Amino acid sequence: MKFEEFEKIIINDIIEQYPEYKSKLQAQFATSTVQKREFSKYGFSTYYAVEASQETLGDGVDLQLGKHQWKINGLQHGSDYILWIKNGFISSLEGFSYSELWPNEVLWCEKKR
Repeated sequence: MKFEEFEKIIINDIIEQYPEYKSKLQAQFATSTVQKREFSKYGFSTYYAVEASQETLGDGVDLQLGKHQWKINGLQHGSDYILWIKNGFISSLEGFSYSELWPNEVLWCEKKR
């Protein structure tokens, strides 16, 4: 799968976990653009720009959202994700493994139960 598809699955799952922010985060993500994507040996960070016309979660609101672990190909111990909110807007998505090398390509993903 394309990496953008994988990120969309993860971000939509995170948004669903927080009904109090859901509509604003969905609108923000729908208008966001990727500014930069960085990979490390153990994960990635994708940085977003959100249209300024979108409604904020509140001035000065900084959050770290994400509750579920995911299984993906190549990682025996799974992976975790944080959707970073800075000053009320989606800022970045961070994904990381538990000391396992991040795969070159994400072929599949499944939420851990």
